[in-house]
Amino acid sequence: MKITLLSMMFLALSHVIYSQSLEETSNWIASNAGAPNQMFSNAVAYNAKTNKLLLYKNYSAPFKFRKVTEIDPAQVNSISLSETDRKSGLRGIVLSFKTGGSNTRIYLANNNTRVTKVNKIKEIQMYEFPILAEGSLEHAKKIKMAYINLFHQLGINVKDGDIL
Repeated sequence: MKITLLSMMFLALSHVIYSQSLEETSNWIASNAGAPNQMFSNAVAYNAKTNKLLLYKNYSAPFKFRKVTEIDPAQVNSISLSETDRKSGLRGIVLSFKTGGSNTRIYLANNNTRVTKVNKIKEIQMYEFPILAEGSLEHAKKIKMAYINLFHQLGINVKDGDIL
């Protein structure tokens, strides 16, 4: 009993010491979850005023712009890897929403996240949100774990959809 209690305390302490902050996790995603050819990159930001998670897909060619998807992070139930395309190396991570889906806002913006009059805000009900993750299967698993950690940093208990 004492060994179990001591082990649990050690694991809890090591988790506190070695866990990343929300900012560190967001920075890791921005640096590591894009295409190696720099055609696109993924980034995330949490807006504490609106309690929305902003998922950015930044495109660099031929024009610089970003696609912004605003979601309610509390509506995410699980995060999993999607089917892979072995020929192209494209992999995906899927954020699955709770039963009934989630109302999301999608719009295009320039790189400073300003929405222009041309780019209308589209509100749709989504049941899943795919995130492109280029690279090896091991790298895609790291990206998935970074997203799971991000939600845990927000205080939301999401499940690893690959081990349900």
